[in-house]
Amino acid sequence: MKRLLTTSATSNGLRRVVVTGIGAQTPLGNTFDSTWNTLVSTDITPEKGITTLEEALLIQNLPQDVLDRDLKNAKLIPSQVAAPVRDVPYDVRTSRFVQFALHAAREAIEASNLSDHLGLNSQEDISDDVLYNRTRTGTCIASGMSSIREVVSNQDIMESKNSIRRISPHFVPKILCNAPSSRVSLDLHLHGPNLAPSTACAAGAHAIGEAFRSIQYGDADVMIAGGTEACIDPLSMAGFCRLKALSTKYNDNPIASSRPFDKDRDGFVMGEGCAIIILEELDHALERGAPILCEISGYGVSGDAYHVTSPDPDGKGAERAMQMALQRARVKPSQVDYLNAHATSTPMGDEIEERVVKRLLCDKAVDRESALHISSTKGATGHLLGAAGALESAFTINALATNLVPHTRNLYLDDPNAQENFHHVVDAPFEKQIDVAINNSFGFGGTNASLVFSRFNSKSL
Repeated sequence: MKRLLTTSATSNGLRRVVVTGIGAQTPLGNTFDSTWNTLVSTDITPEKGITTLEEALLIQNLPQDVLDRDLKNAKLIPSQVAAPVRDVPYDVRTSRFVQFALHAAREAIEASNLSDHLGLNSQEDISDDVLYNRTRTGTCIASGMSSIREVVSNQDIMESKNSIRRISPHFVPKILCNAPSSRVSLDLHLHGPNLAPSTACAAGAHAIGEAFRSIQYGDADVMIAGGTEACIDPLSMAGFCRLKALSTKYNDNPIASSRPFDKDRDGFVMGEGCAIIILEELDHALERGAPILCEISGYGVSGDAYHVTSPDPDGKGAERAMQMALQRARVKPSQVDYLNAHATSTPMGDEIEERVVKRLLCDKAVDRESALHISSTKGATGHLLGAAGALESAFTINALATNLVPHTRNLYLDDPNAQENFHHVVDAPFEKQIDVAINNSFGFGGTNASLVFSRFNSKSL
């Protein structure tokens, strides 16, 4: 039975972790490549991205009775925009957010060339090496809200039938927040860590961070990590509308409704989807010749302890998470080339994050080429809640891999040339050398996570 001797470690003795594959199913595309290509395009067609709430419900392939109920209730919702995933068939046994995770996990595994390593293509007896590999591979897939629609549907059934006999035996497994992580683990026969953070809009980033730690500390050699969410349903949207969190100003022009950092922003757009990232111990990846996209070098977490839905107005929690991530990565603030902001398009949250970025990362004015560049990809995708941190980490990783900073859609600056200390990327992607990048994710309950990704340097071995 093969056991890998690890030689590559950080100066504090922890194992180094790299990214070797990405998969995604999003409002912009049903693969990561198609998602990325749409993101960095200067145009999004009506067939991709943000659309009307009615259209977002119609394309979900719901049973007719569920669709009729949702369309009726959707008329009560002040926010009439959403960012759905297209072309996903309805499955009576598997919730939509779990379907997303299964799809994205398979793509990520294929991209990282892990299929043979895990014996997924073998029709023969599984070797001892493959069995060992499966014990060293785990899952950490997050969700913020699981499946509210399943709860509503089964409640309707119980009330209309005055009985529990028509309640599906799949009901509980379909709504558990750990359902995606468990299903991926089950389907792939994995016996490593099986984790599922549920920390609101920071969950996807926490999943990647905790998977990173699992490998650092030797609990696994490979982790399938990310986040998934499917909350485009009337009750979920009604709840966020009652919090005045969703955009209502652009119902007649959906594509303009998500506008992070823009002065005319009025709330976020509900999105859905999934991103999965393959994390791998460095020597393990090198030994099997895996494609290395970047290195994860830092992870920081904190709590605001301020308010259940509002961020600390001084941004102290967000700043602590970023500081911790940078310290763990041994990166100076001035070394950060790109920041993928959490910025959801809410009036308060975007402003606070921008102040924190200026305070922590921008201590002096520099030329545009070497300045920190910042963007929020939610302008294109909407807000994927528990999947947001995972998808935006994937975007950050690919920005490193391609030296291309995605732009913030619907952000209009009075004078783009007047920016000091850092530059918002607007209108089109920006090409620059990226060696260090940060992804921020913050959630209700005051939960914060920051991840630092670095260009992998083989000379450092």
